Amino acid sequence: MHRVTDGNDFFRKYPELFTSLSSPARLKCEGRVLRKDTERARRIRKYRRQPNYRRKQFEAAFFRTMDQKTELFTCPVCRQILKGAITVECGHTLCGECLERSRNSCKVCEADLEGGKRCVNVLVQDLVEKWRERNRKVQDTGPKVPETVDILGVEPRYHLRSGYAGLQINKAIEDRIMGLLDAGVDRFSKYKHKRILKSSNLSNSYCNGYKWLDEECLRKCDQFEDTLRNVFKEVDYIKDEALKHSWDCISISDLECILCSRCLLDPVTTGCGHTFCRGCLTRVLDHGLSCPLCMASLNVSDYSRGTTEVLQQAIQFLIPDDFSERVSLSIKENLMLERSSDLPVFICINAFPGVACPLYVYEPRYRLLARRCLRSSTKRFAMAGRAPASSGERFAQVGTVLEIKDAISLQDGRFILTTVGMRRFKVLARSEQDGYDTATVQYISDAVTSADKLPELQNLHAKVHAKAFRWIRSLKPRVLAEVERLIGQMPKVEEQWWEKPDGPMWAWWLMPILPLSSQLQVKTIFQIVSYRNRRE
Repeated sequence: MHRVTDGNDFFRKYPELFTSLSSPARLKCEGRVLRKDTERARRIRKYRRQPNYRRKQFEAAFFRTMDQKTELFTCPVCRQILKGAITVECGHTLCGECLERSRNSCKVCEADLEGGKRCVNVLVQDLVEKWRERNRKVQDTGPKVPETVDILGVEPRYHLRSGYAGLQINKAIEDRIMGLLDAGVDRFSKYKHKRILKSSNLSNSYCNGYKWLDEECLRKCDQFEDTLRNVFKEVDYIKDEALKHSWDCISISDLECILCSRCLLDPVTTGCGHTFCRGCLTRVLDHGLSCPLCMASLNVSDYSRGTTEVLQQAIQFLIPDDFSERVSLSIKENLMLERSSDLPVFICINAFPGVACPLYVYEPRYRLLARRCLRSSTKRFAMAGRAPASSGERFAQVGTVLEIKDAISLQDGRFILTTVGMRRFKVLARSEQDGYDTATVQYISDAVTSADKLPELQNLHAKVHAKAFRWIRSLKPRVLAEVERLIGQMPKVEEQWWEKPDGPMWAWWLMPILPLSSQLQVKTIFQIVSYRNRRE
């Protein structure tokens, strides 16, 4: 198709149009058509130049994407490799100099930071120094390729990487881009010279040609977008492989927790600069506020420090298989604890079915127990009183399974739990795990009342309930308010209470406030499976 600049070009190219435009009315009509078609011709000319335009557009987007690649051990402020790396409370790691200019707030998340002296992140600093030493040797022995980094447009931060490696990456990317783009440009050139104006009927022919070209443009644009997606996938793959090659001096042993000797899981860096798994550090802090490596004093705020992002990113990128295995192992361990027939045992007091049991958890072993129960799907554990010294056992033979309904985690790792009794149990076997007791239990249920004895049992229940209700109402308002604050209000009588495994809940609600010793509660209340006998 020849270049079209204005309406006169059409007349010079198609002289037969003069014969069809003899009348003034027709000339006026066709003049409007020509002006409209001239605008279409201008749009076609613009589209014909689009391959170059799109190519420039792609090149700009490509280099912007190259600059947005995964960055390992890079300061989020200066965008350089970390120097004097310091991890702050929120979990972000910055250069020491950049942190000094931050004015007590994180430049990444704007979190307020505590003042005072800060220690270098020991693990991050060691890894960066190891990387620097390795790449310094590679660059000293490898061929020099000036300006390779600038040509690639990727790598101002990892400036110690071998120039040869950079040249290889640049060549691979360039070849791939040129191959895909040239194919796209060739496809555009195949149809850009096709004639559209083939008929003397200028308006219809030209409109049909423009419609065809518009549809063809849309189709080619879709092809070009697919090409872009493929190119960027290739670019991402090449970038990741180059980055992994640059940091291949770091092994799994460099990213292991010193406490559990496994890959760091949810790494947390203390104020003294040492890094541990969050679970490992939490268990250490349960026993004392000191670093397990340097014994430096720690703060209760170390319980709630953020994940060390720079290490978490490096672990997921450099050793993804080991990280996935570590996560799977942690999940399996939690499932084993949850599916185990053994229940963790909290040795404290006697609890009762359907009755609230508030707990203040401060011992290290029970902090661990509480955390594991909160992570489980059932949120249940066993509560048992202490056994007599003469029995030789640590806890009583019977108890109640509790379910956590609410939990308040204090800053120093303690818990305030709101629990409710679920079922009575008797112990079949005893064990121990990570410092706290466990037990294999069997649930206790009341004996089924026969139909002929049910009316008598219902009469006894009505008498005892009325007597208990009168006694509760006789308490001083201050005493009753305190009782209800601790264990709630007296439950109402349930329908068909005789079919429940533990009988009516109001009877168990009375147990904590009746003047009965712990041993009497165990012997005469828990182990009696007849509601009638318990009432008598």
